[in-house]
Amino acid sequence: MNFLLIFYSMILPTIVSYKPKLCINCKYFISDKQTDEFGKCSLFPKKEANINYLVNGIIKEEYYFCSVARSMNDMCDKEGKK
Repeated sequence: MNFLLIFYSMILPTIVSYKPKLCINCKYFISDKQTDEFGKCSLFPKKEANINYLVNGIIKEEYYFCSVARSMNDMCDKEGKK
């Protein structure tokens, strides 16, 4: 009985206090100037973004929106794995 009491006292607080990870608190979050709703994730650059490099010599990094990264399983996923 004591074992179950100790076990539940350790597990229950972690289940009750679960909060989803927010992109705004992530170190890869790039804020939009007006609102954070259109923030981007610097962890996932778009591969086709540098297509004009050979034309004008300018490297312009484009990143996926955080909402896209959180909806894709191979990126951050809904849990914010990365």
